[in-house]
Amino acid sequence: MSPLPSSVRLHELAAIALLLLAGSARGALGQQADVNPHGEFAGDADCSACHTSDAWTPARSDPDFDHDDQTIFPITGSHADVECARCHIALRFAEPKLAGAECATCHVDVHRASLGPDCTSCHSTTSFAEVVGGEPHARTMFPLTGAHRVITCESCHVDDVGGAFGPLDLECTACHQEDYDRATFVDHQAGGFSTQCTDCHSLVAWREAPAFDHPSAANGYELVEAHGRLACESCHLRPGPGLRFAPADQNDCIACHQSDYDKEHAGDAFPTTCLDCHRQSDWDAEFDHREAGFDLVGAHTALSCESCHGPVDNALLFPSPAAQDDCVACHQDDYDARHTGSGFATACLDCHTVDTWGGASFDHDARFFPIFSGKHQPQWQTCEDCHTAPSDFSVFTCFTCHKHNQPDTDAQHENEGGYTYDSAACLECHPQGLT
Repeated sequence: MSPLPSSVRLHELAAIALLLLAGSARGALGQQADVNPHGEFAGDADCSACHTSDAWTPARSDPDFDHDDQTIFPITGSHADVECARCHIALRFAEPKLAGAECATCHVDVHRASLGPDCTSCHSTTSFAEVVGGEPHARTMFPLTGAHRVITCESCHVDDVGGAFGPLDLECTACHQEDYDRATFVDHQAGGFSTQCTDCHSLVAWREAPAFDHPSAANGYELVEAHGRLACESCHLRPGPGLRFAPADQNDCIACHQSDYDKEHAGDAFPTTCLDCHRQSDWDAEFDHREAGFDLVGAHTALSCESCHGPVDNALLFPSPAAQDDCVACHQDDYDARHTGSGFATACLDCHTVDTWGGASFDHDARFFPIFSGKHQPQWQTCEDCHTAPSDFSVFTCFTCHKHNQPDTDAQHENEGGYTYDSAACLECHPQGLT
């Protein structure tokens, strides 16, 4: 066989070279297509989860990828506003591999591990400045309680730069010496008060001092009932613990309440031992009137003291009752206004009650004429129907109503001899009235 012309040989060699180059290129392109530029991607998401067929960039604003479900790091708080590249450098999504509590992977621990590794025990994902818990402080020798829970860390850790908090002096005056020195409510230095603030104050507020032991500081004087609700300056001078009053003991009320006594009891001859009548919870008196020989019952309980007692030496406005039922000693004027000349007994309780003057239970039939029997019963309704003389029930005869020379008298007795106009004579024949 004769060799090919040189021109043909060159064309064959060129074709073979092109085929070899094409195959090599296809192999390189295939290999490149199998490599994900984002690294190993979590879950089964593909390129279309973030990209579109229009262009690789920008990525979709609403990627079809749930970071909370498909990773071990849920996106919460401020993390939701962070760009992917802030955490996934060069958009390599295989890194970082961290859980939600591994904050130090991205954030510098300004506390230098003094508060433990878990930032979420104090901080939230919303803001580092928003401290949401004091649990780490509870593990120290100074748990945060009361007002200490609402102050900033820097209020106490004034010299701890950048959040590197160290232990502090636990004595109250280490932070509150100025409060102790400049206390104007009560001068603590002049009063010799303890520098251990919790001996008197609570951790809720300075103004409250519920633990203050007043008996120990006041020679045994206890603040009971209403005294416990008073401000210190009600009895003490400011500044300092000086007294406005000087009671000799717990029961020496008059030492403080002389003006109250003078206002209420001046000249009454009442004793100055206020607790004999008054309570310590308020000024309401608990005076036992029975000790004066007269029990306040019925309508008497609603009367003021001034109804019976005068302003001078507590003297009675009426003669002193001889006994509990000696009503007329006080009610002589009431008796005279209703019963003058009636012959009624002055034992008011025979007819009246201690509750009211009205509705007297007088038994007319038993005492006098049986007016509510016979034909009298439906006719006479009030005392004045028969007793026409004001306030004198003794003025009464049958002839007040049944006058002589009238049909109901003379017509019946015109033929009877010895007829007299005398009530007693009427009742001899008519003991129950007209029947």
